[in-house]
Amino acid sequence: MIEFKDFSFKYALSKEWNLEKVNLKIERGEFVLVVGPSGSGKTTFLRAINGLVPHFYNGEYEGKVKVNGKVIKDTAPREIAKNVSSIFQDPENQIVMETVEREIAFPLENIGLSRDEISKRVEEALDLINIANLRKRKIEELSGGEKQKVAIATAIATYPDFLLLDEPTSQLSPNSAEDILSLLERLNDDFGIGIILVEHRLERTMYRADRIVVFSHGKIIGDGEPRIVASKIDFDALGIGYPQVSRLAILLKKNFLPLTVKEGRRILADELKRLRYRDEKKEYGRKILEVANLRFSYDKNAVLKGLNLNLYENEILGLIGRNGVGKTTLAKLLAGLLKPYKGKINKVGKISMVFQNPNLHLFGDTIYEDVSTGVKDKEKVEQIMKKLGIWELKDKNSRDLSGGERMLAAIASIAVLEPKILILDEPTRGLSYSHKLNLSKFLKDYAISRGIILISHDMEMIARTADRVAIMAEGKIIVEGEKRKIMPNSLNYTTQLNKLLSQYGDRRILVEEDIEGLL
Repeated sequence: MIEFKDFSFKYALSKEWNLEKVNLKIERGEFVLVVGPSGSGKTTFLRAINGLVPHFYNGEYEGKVKVNGKVIKDTAPREIAKNVSSIFQDPENQIVMETVEREIAFPLENIGLSRDEISKRVEEALDLINIANLRKRKIEELSGGEKQKVAIATAIATYPDFLLLDEPTSQLSPNSAEDILSLLERLNDDFGIGIILVEHRLERTMYRADRIVVFSHGKIIGDGEPRIVASKIDFDALGIGYPQVSRLAILLKKNFLPLTVKEGRRILADELKRLRYRDEKKEYGRKILEVANLRFSYDKNAVLKGLNLNLYENEILGLIGRNGVGKTTLAKLLAGLLKPYKGKINKVGKISMVFQNPNLHLFGDTIYEDVSTGVKDKEKVEQIMKKLGIWELKDKNSRDLSGGERMLAAIASIAVLEPKILILDEPTRGLSYSHKLNLSKFLKDYAISRGIILISHDMEMIARTADRVAIMAEGKIIVEGEKRKIMPNSLNYTTQLNKLLSQYGDRRILVEEDIEGLL
């Protein structure tokens, strides 16, 4: 059992408590979803369970946290690891070995298992996560999503009592995310492993959880069965957001809160037939990027195989595809970080890229320093930071921020340079619903005289923000076009709301803002 008793914690130099007077018990075998706006204390909550607080993060510590009767503050991290495994927001921060197989074996060696047992568990983990094909691959060659799968496999291999996951699906394609979440359900149902999951994409997770814990400003403001808690707390007002099907039911003033598409079809059948698409048109400017017959390989592994792509002024292009197809590699080629084997990249102006890992952009003593370095126009720095909602964090160090806050700071540090073409690689990692809405608005304004390539597995963000989408597979763009022509006809790359409308209403509707007269 995990037990918090009057637990409070603030990081060194922090002026406010990151967690305050937390009292909570979680039994082994529970599936607990932890939600809250960015910076509300969710990651600190996980760190208090796995011992990173206080053994690796210093600060002011009050109260007690126990796992299986052991007081975390008085227990060595190696002993804690026998009961608790963790998957962090940034898999790069926990991967230490050179190859996939060695990475999964590493913690098993640390707890002293025999060679035969290690071999068995490595094989099991590779099979469970369906990454046996990556066994011998070097970690540095993997995509962000593939690294996330390796981190999950490594955590599962230790047979923990509790598995802590901080946004484990944020870098995974829709199918891969469903596979991982279904696996978590199986581990919970069949083996009794306690799952404590921090996630912002509630449409994937809310219906799976036994219990939801809601944080705000370091305090627990809700705890209980997900449907009941979400009916009592305004998740949108809090900045957490609802699954699209739940939000639609609320907007249509339904008493029952559906959590799945199936429930939504049953509850909203009559209303769905009356929903109409709110028409909109957009004009693009001149072509500012032309990619022709682009080819690239890592050693003997061909990644891009004759890729073609165009981008125009005042356009946001959503680039989607399963993990490992080469989206990030393409971004690095466009930004000049890699050189193509063959092909042409014709561009107008500068291309800059925001990486999946925001820590690669943040080196200063304060967030303001990170964003303003090399920029003479300080008013522009302030303006962009305010638009992204991080101005009040200007004097904080990136280490003291949540993952979502760090991502927004990273975006600001590149956007302030005003490149003609801005590439964002999984920019919604760690972002709450309200921050995603804010980022979407910011990008639309930013693209008016520029172009943006938005790489994301967040289909709601793509649907809300992009103008066109391009789907990558087998090293090429296999289809591209207006999002309302591509996404409604996709089994994988569409939104929950569009799935809800598959048998009723206008198939062009992807997000709530598309519905005439609803908002």
